[in-house]
Parts: sequence; structure tokens; C-alpha cells
Amino acid sequence: MARPLRSIQARARVARGWSLGFYIAGIAALGAGLLVGGIVAAATGSAAGLGVAAIIGATGVGTGGLGLWESRRFRRRAERLEHAVSEQRLYTLAETYGGVVRVVDVARDLRLMDSEAEELLDHLVDEVRVSMRVTDDGEIHYVFRELFDEAGPRVRIALGEAALPEETTEVRAEASDEPSL
Repeated sequence: MARPLRSIQARARVARGWSLGFYIAGIAALGAGLLVGGIVAAATGSAAGLGVAAIIGATGVGTGGLGLWESRRFRRRAERLEHAVSEQRLYTLAETYGGVVRVVDVARDLRLMDSEAEELLDHLVDEVRVSMRVTDDGEIHYVFRELFDEAGPRVRIALGEAALPEETTEVRAEASDEPSL
């Protein structure tokens, strides 16, 4: 379990790095295009110079926009990967707690803020695999049904004809005059 988790974490870090790189490149291209276009327009002042300046500026804006778009795409990928890592860590934690966890358990053991832990748990609640249970004290428990079984092991019994209950006859003990031993 540790290797896939590390692999996902490494991929998330790489995606974050690409996101930052594209962001910096996008801002640089945007600024450079506008700056160079402005300098060309101011220096020439002719119609041809203004046309070249517009092309340079548009190229910079287009390239910068694409860089920012890719930055956003890589950031979202990194967030999805980090969320997958958190879910894997959460399932491992739930297994150690017997399938029932509280927000405070998740926050403490995964080193998250309470709000982050609650958001992560709430995201998993689907009432099929993970459900919420409120105790009489008002405490919320998140139950991972695949990891928790309060009734013990499940056994399936097939009832055949021989196993059906037959009519029972009631036998009453008659009172006798003799004392019981």
C-alpha cells in the first residue's frame, strides 16, 4: 500500500510543479507580448508598426492565456491526486479503527484541520459504502460498511422443505394428585 501511495503523491507533486511552471510562463508571455507590442507601437507610430505591434501583443496574450489554461488544468489534476491520497489514507485509518471513525480521529491521525477532515469524510458518505451515524450523545460516527460489521460474520442459510417448522401440538401437563419428586 505504501508504494502506490507514494507514487500518487509523486505524481501530485509533479502536477503541482507543471502547474506552477505554466503559470509563470503564461504570465511572462502575457507581459512580454504586451510590453514588446507597446514598445513597437510607440517607437514606430506608423500603420505598419501598429499592425506588427498588434500581432506581437496578440501572440503574447494568446500564449499567456494558453499557459494559464494549462496551469489550471495541472492544478486540478494535482488536487484530484492529492484527494485520492487522502482517501487511501482515510480507508487505512478506518480499517485500524474497526470501520468507525470520528472527525477528531481523522484530523488527529492524518494531521488535517477539523474542517478538512469533515469535508473529506462528508465527500465519501453515500449511504451505501460509507454512512453517518449519530450517537445518543450527538456525536457523529462515519461507518465504513465494508470494514465494519456489528452483527459479526454473515452466514447464509438456505431453507429447504425439511427445515420448515411443522405444526406443533401443545402438550399440557395434567395436574396429578401425586407429589412431584
